[in-house]
Parts: sequence; C-alpha cells; structure tokens
Amino acid sequence: MESDLVLCLDSGTTSVKAAIYDRHGKMLARSEVENSALERSGDRVEQDMARSVADAERAIRACTGQVAAKPSVLALTAQGDGLWPIGADMLPAGKALTWLDGRVRPMLAAMEAELDAIEAITSARPTAASQTVQLLWLQQNEPERFATIRYALRLKEWLFLAMTGVLRAEPSGLLPAWGDWRIGQPSGEIAEILGLEKGIGVLPEIGAGADCVAGLSRDAAARLGLPDGMPVVLGPGDVQSSLIGLGVGPGLSRSRGSIFGTSAIHGGYFESIDDVSEKLSGAMVQLSATGQGFVCFHPSFNGGTTFRHVRDLLKGELPENYGPAYSSLVLHPFFEPGGERAPITHPHASAALFGMSSATRSDELGWAAREALAFLTRMSHADLGLDEGQVVAVGGGVARDDVFMQLLASVLERPVRPQKGGDTALRGLAAVAMGILEAGGAKGRVVDAYLSPADGEVAPEEGAVREYLGLKFELFERLLKDNARHWGALDEVGEAARKLRGS
Repeated sequence: MESDLVLCLDSGTTSVKAAIYDRHGKMLARSEVENSALERSGDRVEQDMARSVADAERAIRACTGQVAAKPSVLALTAQGDGLWPIGADMLPAGKALTWLDGRVRPMLAAMEAELDAIEAITSARPTAASQTVQLLWLQQNEPERFATIRYALRLKEWLFLAMTGVLRAEPSGLLPAWGDWRIGQPSGEIAEILGLEKGIGVLPEIGAGADCVAGLSRDAAARLGLPDGMPVVLGPGDVQSSLIGLGVGPGLSRSRGSIFGTSAIHGGYFESIDDVSEKLSGAMVQLSATGQGFVCFHPSFNGGTTFRHVRDLLKGELPENYGPAYSSLVLHPFFEPGGERAPITHPHASAALFGMSSATRSDELGWAAREALAFLTRMSHADLGLDEGQVVAVGGGVARDDVFMQLLASVLERPVRPQKGGDTALRGLAAVAMGILEAGGAKGRVVDAYLSPADGEVAPEEGAVREYLGLKFELFERLLKDNARHWGALDEVGEAARKLRGS
C-alpha cells in the first residue's frame, strides 16, 4: 500500500462518522456530520438516498482534509436492516425505509404463522425493520413503486455501489432477513412464505473477504480527492464491527458486550453454535465476520434515543447529565413506532409509565429512563448467558456517561468496562478491513492494534443501592409481563383514534 493509513466510514442513524488510523491504530483524524437524510413523519422513518451519499462524502472530505498523506484504503459500514431500493438504472427507487420505520407494524399481527416459519429458517424473527416485510408492504400498498425495484440493498451496500460502481453484499447483514446462516446462503422459501412477488433475485451477489473489495470509481475519486482505484472494503455491519471494536470476538479479550447508540445492542461471541442458549425470538445469530464462530445479539429499537424521547416529553427540561433520582417510577421505554424486537419482541410494544403523581419531578422520570435501559440490558445478558464475574464491555456514546456506567454495573451486579473513546464501529471496521488486506483477501484475521483502548472497570454498588435496584428490577419485569397483554388492544384504540383524526 502507498501509505499505512486506513480511512473508515460509519454511516449511522443519528450521525455519519469518519476516521483515519495509522498502522498502529492511532487515530490521526476524525469527523462527524449530522445525518441530514433522515426524515420522520408519524410511523414513517425514511432517508433520502442521494443525501445519504452526500453526507458520507462530506464526512470523508472533512476527515481527509486533516492529514497531508492520502489513505490507501477506505472501509465502509453503516446502520443495518431497512430497505434501500434501486431500479435497473442503479438509481434510487424512492426513499429508503430505515430500520426505525414502523409502517409495516400493523401487518405483523396477522402473520404469526409466516413469521414462525421464517424464524425457523433464518433464526431471526421478522420485525418492522426487516427488509422482506418492508418489500411486502410496498407490494401491497405502493405497487407502482414496487414494480420499479430491481435490487434491495442496505445502506452500506448502497454507499459501496455509489463509490465503486460495484453491486455486492456481505452475508452478516443480509442473511438474518433472507437466508440460512448455517449454509451462508439466501433461501427462496422466504419470499414464498410471505407471498412476495420478488424474491432472492433482488439481492446483490454475496461476497466475502476479497470479494467485498473494489476500486474507488473515477467519479467518486474526483469528488473525494482520493486516488482513482483505491481499494474500498465493504465491511461487516455496524453491530459486528462495534462488537469487534470492543474486543468481543475470536481470540479477543471479551465475549460479551453492549453498544448504546441510537439503538441498544447486546451481544456475545460463541465458539460453537451449541454454546448459544435457547434464543429469544427477537435475537439474531450470525456467522462471525471473521469466519470463526458465531455472534448472537439482541438488536433493540430503543437505545440512546430513549433519553431524547423523554427529554422531548419534558420540553427539554431534563439536563444532559444528572445524578441518581431514585423513586418508585417504572418506565417501559418502547417509544419507537416499530415496537420492539429484543429482549422484548412485539410489534405493538409501547411505552408506559407507572407510579406517577403530581409530585413527580422531571429528574425522577429521566432517572427512570436510565434504569429502564439498564434493566433491559440485564434481561438481554441473562438470556445470552453470563458466567460468574464475567465483565461486559460497553461502547457507544452512552459509555462516556460515568453516572450511567455506574448504574449499569450495579444493575448487572458485575463490573462493566466502558470504552469511552467511542468509535468502536470504526475501529472494529479497521481491524477487519486491514486483516482482509494483509491476509491477501482471506477472512479470519483481526488486526488488534485498531481495537478500542479500554478504560478502567466500573464495579457495582452494594448495600442499599443494590437492594433498591433488585426490588425495582423484579417490579419492572412483573409490570412488563402484565402490561404486554394489552399492547394489541392499545394499538386497536390508536388506530380508531387515527381514523377519527382523519390521519
């Protein structure tokens, strides 16, 4: 390679980030721009596909402008799931349906048998974020647009196409919706079960290792000020990239991790599929991006955005950082229109608050939101299986919140190890991409120099705090079990209300 520098891009839901690392894993430059392409309107959460490319290129230019030398490789990852449709002309066929889009949710309640059959094949139960059911929604509700769709991509595949002119997919992001991870291939049965007129023919060619590397196109090189033909690596999805960046994976120091971004993702690495405990419906199992072992994770809809939603409800009266405000308030934080998918799996899951009175303070509600996120984390890791004393690595923006890290350790009743430097997805992406290039295109190697440096462990609190959190966690679970019985009825009432409003 002409230089030792690797440029990494992570196009997320909230922001688009880029960073340049040297061969020793030292960050030399970093940029972050707002995701200007995201549009929310009721239960529709879409992205303008052209603006998504523009945001990515803006982040790249802002990053490369900070260093004199040109990077020798560009690696890409992005938010997962969702539908990024293109026509036969390789141009967008309308706006993308993101993983937060909730318009398919009403369909799911009448599809229990179909969802069971698909889960048996893919091990991942379709949710409102699943590309297959989003395509089905378009087939039923926007048939003219559906007819124009030639390929169904995810965001990182769309960015790879825009920058290289090559249509390609890697299996970790595609198979949970379309295929059988046991054999690493898509299954034609999925479309048959759903009654989907367009099946696996809408998928790009699946590659691995060197098959997911292509040269930067002349047009993209000119726009970015980078060398024509520079290798571009289509990396694993943001979940696997982040877990690897946390040091969770084959031959790495950790086997369990949590990532708190827009969503909250809790995952584990398992050497054998036999080591994975009985999986919750909303969980996903994937072959490790390195080709060794398996990753099982819970991809929730409601993560760091839980705090934003609560702050919005309080009209911004909640401070950014605040200390404990213990109370009897119990919050179920299912605010997103798609419902929830793990550790609770239900298309109609909705937020609820218990114990409120006229004396309730805003900081108590904010603290209940933090507790709720920590309680769901405990439920996920209990399902994934934690050995006695096992430390959980934590990444994402919330990992820099010392108060929440203390709460999380106390709820989990074990130490947590936050990676406060952030950018775990970018670092994991660099580790995998450089492993592929240094190994001559083969999968399997992770260059651990790029992994996120760990901060010190945070130990759980004992005594009265532990007793309080234990009691409240039990109450949280009991109320959740009771309240879930009413989610379907609440949705019916909501639909009746929407008809009255004429919306």
